[in-house]
Amino acid sequence: MVSLAIFLIAGIYVGRLAWQLGFIFHRNPIAAIGDVIDNGRGSSVGQKATAQQRINIAFYGYGGDGHDGGFLSDSIMVVSIQPHSNAPTQVVEVSLPRDWMVPIALGNGHSYKGKINEAYSDGQTDSYPNRADRYKVDTGGGLLADDTLSRLLGIHIDHFVGIDFHAFQYAVDAVGGVDVVVPDSFTDNTYPRGECDGGHGDCSYMTVHFNAGPQHMDGRTALIYARSRHSAQNGEGSDFARSKRQQLILQALKQKLVSIDGIAKLPDVLGALGSHVLTDLGIGDSKALYDLVKDVDPSSIERVSVDNTNFLYDCGYPASCSAYYLYAHDTSYASLSHYVQNIFPSPGALSEKVPVTVEDGSGRGAGASARWAQLISDTHLSAKDGGHAALSPTTQVILSGDGTHGAQTAQYLATLFGVQVEHATPPASAGTAGTPAGTTGATTSTTSAAASAASVTVILGADEERAFNLSTPSYYGTYTYSSTYTRSTTHTTTRSTTTTTTQTTTSTTSASSSSTITLPLTSSSSDSSSSTKGGGGGGGGPP
Repeated sequence: MVSLAIFLIAGIYVGRLAWQLGFIFHRNPIAAIGDVIDNGRGSSVGQKATAQQRINIAFYGYGGDGHDGGFLSDSIMVVSIQPHSNAPTQVVEVSLPRDWMVPIALGNGHSYKGKINEAYSDGQTDSYPNRADRYKVDTGGGLLADDTLSRLLGIHIDHFVGIDFHAFQYAVDAVGGVDVVVPDSFTDNTYPRGECDGGHGDCSYMTVHFNAGPQHMDGRTALIYARSRHSAQNGEGSDFARSKRQQLILQALKQKLVSIDGIAKLPDVLGALGSHVLTDLGIGDSKALYDLVKDVDPSSIERVSVDNTNFLYDCGYPASCSAYYLYAHDTSYASLSHYVQNIFPSPGALSEKVPVTVEDGSGRGAGASARWAQLISDTHLSAKDGGHAALSPTTQVILSGDGTHGAQTAQYLATLFGVQVEHATPPASAGTAGTPAGTTGATTSTTSAAASAASVTVILGADEERAFNLSTPSYYGTYTYSSTYTRSTTHTTTRSTTTTTTQTTTSTTSASSSSTITLPLTSSSSDSSSSTKGGGGGGGGPP
């Protein structure tokens, strides 16, 4: 009787799971079960994993129905996975800001320059009816955004996942909420209160506040925490901080899903996602991805934010431009694409744990050593800013020590900067003077000392800074900007706040601290911005 009950429960679970999987991945339930049984081996992701080839998945988060500019991708992230046969799988998350102005090629000879978050929307809506047929299918938004990212980052995007914010909220609620340790307290006085679509609906603002410390968040609170972008405290108004918060929520959700309780709720989670998720991944692809990353240590994941601390600069809003835009220092995008293409140091280089010092010999005084020290640190090598160095026309990668320890780290950096490794001292000879043959203790001591003395110095030359600042051959080749191909819709969005002394507070409390949403604002203000497609998370203006 007990075994029969277990069988029936398992059957119901598998049936619900198959139904939900089939709905999300556009497969009938029987085929969905077959895809899972196949274990993803025949999928495109499974084949690349077997061949140990890099896999790139793009994630696009957008407001969805009822939001102003519903398909503008408010959150953009590329997750790259590098499988290994004899080392742990490497993973990097590359976050991209929505306000980056880039060329968007629509096909059929049409292109324009717009914010990167418009690419997904252009394929999902009929703003550009003359776009290529490839971008007119159900997954056209993801395909157009993928192609745009591929040209900017220099990597092939294998698949995409588009998810609206309702799905994010529903998924968190379906697992009973998530537990997050908030690093810094902050207040955002201009968080969108409701859904604003073309000036209609609730276009007012409210104040939200989060205290540092452990928090248990329901779906609504987690969504607010992930999307908030206007705080002036602790740097939390930056795109970098926002992407970090989103990563924290995703990690917390993953932890819940892989727990015993989370697995039991998986059909409910998939049901909550439902029509709020759009992807070109198959069930087999998803299973192969899960097998690749299920045992990855979260602390080993590289996290890179492309922003105005590295490859981009802001336009100087509001003094120099009408809205907040970001532009690439290198308009050919070659510097960025080369970094992304070489973003994974070899496992051997990571295991060396050799210190890297970055010095600026470019003569520009533009903070190049700090920039590259951070970018190298993001790959999980140990790098520090060494400040200014004597003027150097070319970039140098110099290995100090016995020439063996740190060699893989030096070679990785030499490849990253397109130079040859130089040696500060000649490699040590086979024998060591004063060390009798067969003296094992002395040999071990000498080897240990050599390893501890090894280091790598990168001296950034004038050539690197010229490449970083616009002087490289165009990655786009014959790309031309079409000034006559304009959008089909324009509207103005206005958000306002009302003056009141009444406050309603919603709190989520843990053992040591609480997360508070306070509304409405106690001072009046208004924000009007003109946008062709809306703001994708709060209208135009600075993030």
